[in-house]
Amino acid sequence: MIDTELHNLFEVAKSRGIKPEEAVEFLISNGCQIYTSFKKNISGEIVFEGFKKIDEPSSYRIQPGKKYPLTPDSRIDLISALNKKKDNEELKVRINWEESKNKNSHGYYIVKLRVNLMSSIVVFYEDTRFLPPLSSIGIKISSSDKTSPAKFFSDEFFHQLVLRTMRKDGKDWNTVKRNLRNNTLDGEQISIAEVSNFEGEMRNQIQFKKEGAIEPYKVMESTFKKNLTAYRKHLRELPLPGNNR
Repeated sequence: MIDTELHNLFEVAKSRGIKPEEAVEFLISNGCQIYTSFKKNISGEIVFEGFKKIDEPSSYRIQPGKKYPLTPDSRIDLISALNKKKDNEELKVRINWEESKNKNSHGYYIVKLRVNLMSSIVVFYEDTRFLPPLSSIGIKISSSDKTSPAKFFSDEFFHQLVLRTMRKDGKDWNTVKRNLRNNTLDGEQISIAEVSNFEGEMRNQIQFKKEGAIEPYKVMESTFKKNLTAYRKHLRELPLPGNNR
């Protein structure tokens, strides 16, 4: 599992107009894992080794960038903590021995550690298909004397691709369009085709193909350019690289 396949729980929940605890409940009910990921070294406490409880818990150092699934009981504890609006909670994660120093052994550790919920809880990209569709997002955008729903792309995988590209390469629509193919995941493909519009004029169309899909998701270049306004507003508070155009 690569870094770009994991997304912050709070950002994913916000993008679908639901609470983080609701997102966790959706994912758990569909058999999905909830993961932890840390930006700096932290220490935890080993409480189980394999199927054996540790009599005298020992310290375990978790390095930044590692991703580990929460144990089933800690997924429930996470929902409770989110419902209570807690910032931190003591949770347990499972760490396979092959990911530690015991390279030739089989088994796992259960490590208990304190987790910052907003920054360190992440979900698998493919599992977001079990969440409410992006088209139900309730974010509003002012337009002259009225408000209207934000214009996000209806295909959630293409939506996530646009977000990844904007975070990495900046907000300019043409820059985003050029770099979409550089930010695809395995099984995803971007192509540009010339198609005829209603007036018979040839115009560029962005086509996004996901492995297993019957046909690509299609967006006219003009619509793509227009819709990025909603994404700029949605990501305004986030530090994006490149020029803020």
